[in-house]
Amino acid sequence: MNKTRKIVGIDLAGKSENPSGICILNDHDFNFKTLYGDEDILEEINRTNPSLVAIDAPLSLPKGRCCLEKDCECAVGGHFRQSERDIRPYGRVLPLTFRGMKMLTLRGIKIADKLRKEYKVVETHPHTSQKILGLEDLQRDLGRFFKIPADATDHELDAMLAALTGFLFLNNCYLELGDPEEGTIIIPKDEKCLKLLKNSQSLI
Repeated sequence: MNKTRKIVGIDLAGKSENPSGICILNDHDFNFKTLYGDEDILEEINRTNPSLVAIDAPLSLPKGRCCLEKDCECAVGGHFRQSERDIRPYGRVLPLTFRGMKMLTLRGIKIADKLRKEYKVVETHPHTSQKILGLEDLQRDLGRFFKIPADATDHELDAMLAALTGFLFLNNCYLELGDPEEGTIIIPKDEKCLKLLKNSQSLI
C-alpha cells in the first residue's frame, strides 16, 4: 500500500471500431478514456506503465480448443471454460462461441498476450463485480466515494469497476474462479470488499 502503483481497467469492445472504456487508477485519482484500436490501447498502457491490467473480456480458450469455430475438430472441447461454470452462482456469462463473444475473446487473447510480456494481467467481469458489491447504479453509488466525471460513459464506468476489482485483487479481497491452467476470472470476495474501497484514503 505504500508503494506507488497504477492499475488500468479495460472494458474491451469486440470490434476495434467500437468504443473500449479505459480507466487508469493512480493513487486516489481516476483518469477515464475511450479508445478504439489495439495499438491505441497498447500505447496508452505503455505510457501508464501499470502494476496491473484488469480486462473485461475472456482472455483464454476452453481447454482442448485451438479455436472457437464450430466446424473444427476441437469443438468437442465445449463452449465454456471452468471459470464460466464457476461464475454462474454470481453472475451470467455467455458462451464463448457466440459470434460477439468469439470476436471479443480472440481480441482479448491477442491484447493480453502482448501485455503479459511486460505487465501482470487479470481477467475480470465488472457486471458480476457490480452485483457482488451491491452497486445498483455505478455513477451514483461509486460517485459517493470517488470523483467521477458526469459525462463518464457506461464503458468507462465498467472499466473503473474493472480497475477497482484489480485493486481488490492486489489487496487480497478477491475470488479466483476457474482452472489456472485454462484461465481464471477475478471477482470481489464478497460485499464486505466495498468497505475496503470506502475506507481507503489512498487506493494504491
